[in-house]
Amino acid sequence: MVGKILLSVFSGLLLFLASLAQSPPGQPGSGPGGSNYSHADVVMHTYPGQHNGFFIFEPASPTPDSANVVVLIHGLGLVNPNLYGGWITHLVRKGNIVIYPKYQDASMTTAEADYNDNVIYAITTGLDTLGFPGHVKPRTQNLAVAGHSYGGLMTSNMGILAATSGFPTPKCLFVCQPYNDAGTNVRLPDYSVMPSDMNLLIMVGENDAIVGSTFGRFLMDSTTSVSTTHKNYITHHPDNHGNPSIGATHFEPCSKDNDYDTGESNFFTIACDVGTKTDAVDYYGYWKLLDALMDCSFNGQNCEYAFGDTPEQRGLGKWSDEQPVVEMTVEPSMVDGVDEPIGSLIFEVYPNPAESFLNISWMGLNKTTVEIVDLLGKVIYTTQFSGVNKASIEVEQLNSGTYLIRVSNNREEGIKKVIVQ
Repeated sequence: MVGKILLSVFSGLLLFLASLAQSPPGQPGSGPGGSNYSHADVVMHTYPGQHNGFFIFEPASPTPDSANVVVLIHGLGLVNPNLYGGWITHLVRKGNIVIYPKYQDASMTTAEADYNDNVIYAITTGLDTLGFPGHVKPRTQNLAVAGHSYGGLMTSNMGILAATSGFPTPKCLFVCQPYNDAGTNVRLPDYSVMPSDMNLLIMVGENDAIVGSTFGRFLMDSTTSVSTTHKNYITHHPDNHGNPSIGATHFEPCSKDNDYDTGESNFFTIACDVGTKTDAVDYYGYWKLLDALMDCSFNGQNCEYAFGDTPEQRGLGKWSDEQPVVEMTVEPSMVDGVDEPIGSLIFEVYPNPAESFLNISWMGLNKTTVEIVDLLGKVIYTTQFSGVNKASIEVEQLNSGTYLIRVSNNREEGIKKVIVQ
């Protein structure tokens, strides 16, 4: 009996030591979240203000003529941009301009009722500033807004307030671990008025004990004007397979770079400083998803990394022993979309996934329209049939990713998701 106990303890010790030997995935060399940077340096400009200042970060070496713009809104009290410095550096070296609003003072005495206005001021003034000589010209038609915690709440607000606030409506929003403001100081009264063509990702951490998922869930459910073909709710999970482990706490989006340290500090900056690290949740999570969201929204590229519950979207890389990191959970689920059709017209699609051809069959011989639609709702292929109830469509010319197959006649319609490899 003692021998069995010792053997069990020894086996457990071996498993523990083996887990410590596994290292987490590093940054991929290319693609969304990858290290294939087109610029070597970042130029930081500071426009001071106690509660409505902002920072601008521009790509350099080489300096481009123009660039897309990302507004990155910090969490409560996290006015020092060094706390998100790794993410800022990644975005800028990829070729983007970053505007970092400072919507409150470091001592956090700024009234909450002013937060939205201060962010709007930073965006409008920042874009105006970029129009002066000596700056990279902003491509204002390609504007993205991302934010963490309280900044996540205000990110969702900016998608609605842009129409009346003097800056271009963002093409996409990345809402990260949003704060649940149950009052009326910052939270807007109605999120169903979100522009219907907005591309929206909402991301929360399974172990976020600070804000949880309350507002993230609410935002997913209340933005009824935005189709789930370009709106996903994403949860990232912890993974203790190796060392250091991969977390899912509130401070995962923080990624410190002291090159941007302003010296401002408070309780929240200290907490974020303790909790920050740059790891797979950044490379394959926050950085990858925002890169892909912008690529998809601005250029129609890498949409399979941004939407659709695809392996490209869910994946967080592999540990050094090739075991996959626990994947993110995406809602609505691909399984639901593939297995069950939406609408009343019943049809079959096979094979799924497909490489060269899709075979489609339906009931009846009525005049029938078959469409292939991308995840942004754009019809990229359409054809009609009459007197038949099946068809074969070539798909090898399509980019790999997730698509919708829509089959309709003059009475009913059905939709299914398919994967093209």
